[in-house]
Amino acid sequence: MRPGGMIYLVAQRKLRDYIREHGLAAGARLPSEANLAAELGVSRISLREATRSLQTLGVIEAQHGNGLFVSEFSFKPIIEQLPYGLAGPGTAVAEVLTAREAMEAGLMPAVARAGLDEELRRCAALAREMIECDERGEDYQELDEEFHRTLYSGLRNPLVDNLIDLFWRLFGELCREAGDRLAAPAPHRGVVHARIIEALMAQDEELASRRMHEHFDDLRRRVAALGDS
Repeated sequence: MRPGGMIYLVAQRKLRDYIREHGLAAGARLPSEANLAAELGVSRISLREATRSLQTLGVIEAQHGNGLFVSEFSFKPIIEQLPYGLAGPGTAVAEVLTAREAMEAGLMPAVARAGLDEELRRCAALAREMIECDERGEDYQELDEEFHRTLYSGLRNPLVDNLIDLFWRLFGELCREAGDRLAAPAPHRGVVHARIIEALMAQDEELASRRMHEHFDDLRRRVAALGDS
């Protein structure tokens, strides 16, 4: 690593330590660049590089003409960097699908135990709408997406919410690259969604997890077919 890069990392670490040691909460204003550089014992150039990188990570934010402030913590800036590490469309779709299936099936016990009556009722209504769309031969991608977002929203877990958002955005982009045959919903997927909710309402964790895995069966087959084409 070049010397300048090492100094920049030192400045970044010192700034993180400063925020933690001073107990600065979200919205707290940091000292001016000159004062902060002096207090941290780093050059203003190194501090500037450090603050730019921490802005990218969502640790701090710059308000034009008003200085630097501590940001509200969020996993989103970090998670949004994940797509750049994925391979080409065929491999990336499979990787994202595997991660998403593992997470969603793994969350079934938590959803079943959480008593999310309002969310489950909404998901049941969405599943009925999907079945009706299926009978009419209409696309229901938006309903499918709302179903999955709603299903976990009651857990009040920002990391889960951000990952669900990431998976849908990334999967949608990869599907567009791979072709409509991958993105199009398979027949009777609305029924599979309804069965997931029935199991959750019965608080049958094992059955709910199994139903969620069934939900991904068709997608896995289409991803495999994509790799063979």
